[in-house]
Amino acid sequence: MEGNREFALSESPSGSDGDGNWVGGPGLVRSLWRYRLVIAVVTVLGALGGFAVSLLLPARYEAQAHLYLRDPGSPAVLTLGQSTPSQSGDHAVFMATQAGLASSDAVYGRALQILGRPGTPDDIRASVVVGPSADLSSLTVRATSDDPAEAANLANAVGTAYDQVAGEHTTADSKEAIARLQDVVAQRQVEYDALNAQIAQSSGAAQAVLERKALHVGDLIGSLQANQSDIAAQAALHGSGVESFERAAPPAASSQPTPVLLALIGAVIGLVGSGVWAWWAAGRDRRVEEEGDAAEILGVPLLGETPRLGAKLEGAEGPSALPSTLDPVAAEAYHVVLASLEHALARAGGKIVTVASARAGDGKTVTVLNLALAAQREGRKVLLVDADERTRRLSQLCRDGEYFEVNSTSHVTDERPAFTTGGTVLQIGPSDRNGHHPAVFFRSTTFASMISHWAEEADLVIVDTPPLLEVSEAVTIADHADAVLVVVNRGASLADLRRARERLAFTDTPLIGYVLTRGSAQRAYGADGRLRHWRPGKLPQLARRG
Repeated sequence: MEGNREFALSESPSGSDGDGNWVGGPGLVRSLWRYRLVIAVVTVLGALGGFAVSLLLPARYEAQAHLYLRDPGSPAVLTLGQSTPSQSGDHAVFMATQAGLASSDAVYGRALQILGRPGTPDDIRASVVVGPSADLSSLTVRATSDDPAEAANLANAVGTAYDQVAGEHTTADSKEAIARLQDVVAQRQVEYDALNAQIAQSSGAAQAVLERKALHVGDLIGSLQANQSDIAAQAALHGSGVESFERAAPPAASSQPTPVLLALIGAVIGLVGSGVWAWWAAGRDRRVEEEGDAAEILGVPLLGETPRLGAKLEGAEGPSALPSTLDPVAAEAYHVVLASLEHALARAGGKIVTVASARAGDGKTVTVLNLALAAQREGRKVLLVDADERTRRLSQLCRDGEYFEVNSTSHVTDERPAFTTGGTVLQIGPSDRNGHHPAVFFRSTTFASMISHWAEEADLVIVDTPPLLEVSEAVTIADHADAVLVVVNRGASLADLRRARERLAFTDTPLIGYVLTRGSAQRAYGADGRLRHWRPGKLPQLARRG
């Protein structure tokens, strides 16, 4: 089911974005994996809920009695004068018929009499189930009650009632059959007497014919009388048809509720419910799953993808490994991005690139640092501009790792720190806000002149900006660059990317591409635009998350 859902790029699952682009929603498996922790918690809670329900429900006990009936193919079974007994092929039909008799009002009414309890057959029918056993060897009477002894008594009463009622039916049927045969015998006897009278008055050939007829009628009378004896014998032998009655014993344990079963049912309900919710939620909150998802929204090519690495910073003492120990695969990934970036910048006719992201935690600052280090290894003069004056994270990373020299400057002085060939971080921003928003400084000609002055001496200028959707000056800073590069975190919200693209539409600076990073984004800015919390971490040597 992967990739079967398609939703418009809007706040709701229907509609499209401004360009009419449509982005495929995640499939079922990815939806479940994204919310796996929620699903696991809900499943466990469902199991616990089912178990708790089992403890609250009243206990019910089930007792079973078994009635073993004579095989319907046995000669001992009552046939009531039929020429042949029932065949064993009718065994299933026979057992079903007897189960119906055992569930009849006659049997349940007799069971009430045996128990000495007032009520109607429906009172027992609600607590008793009678049916053939799985191997058709017996009738099973299952009785349930909140008292184990009462359940056993009820099952035994129904079994006893069936034995009595079935025996009475057999006796009544045999008497009815014998009565019918007696009527036939009486008719034949009248015929036989008439023939004998005619024989006494005839002679010769006519007398011989009458004697043969009388002999035949006499044989029929004898056969009918023999059938009467056979039926009486069969009725006495068959009785109720119950060969053995295995009485029920009071159950030692309750049959319901079953804690394990209810816990399993609760877990399944929780799993299915949370799975459906996860699929719905994943469709509502679409993320960057594939490389092309962000391109559909941003309308620019992918310049490269950075791998996920695992080393961490250790506080203010810098990274746990020197830059020289950077994984070659990670280093090459940033060189690929750098090559694509410089090619795009050359086509744009400049060398100042603003690196932006939709949200904090998308890897923007670390991407800036690693691109600068890649350019440094290729012998280029690099200038990093830390324009995120709320966090100054780029400056802190460079100080902690001793990657680049960090210089602070302000718009109130014309002094410009010396530019080093190895690379410099320019920590730039208003020296004193005086109650003004930072965007006031970044919109000024002073900031533009600073950038232009430093760009004259550098081969590449990379500006680290605040997140586009969390503070307002990011677009203002981009106005002074030659191009904009967006860092997109794998798993970032597609709706956030759309809003970021709309925000960039307010600047004339072209968006030249995006870089795809890995890992989960972490929001770092509060509603007031200020940094909530930040600590170094998730920075794998020179290719760390930002």
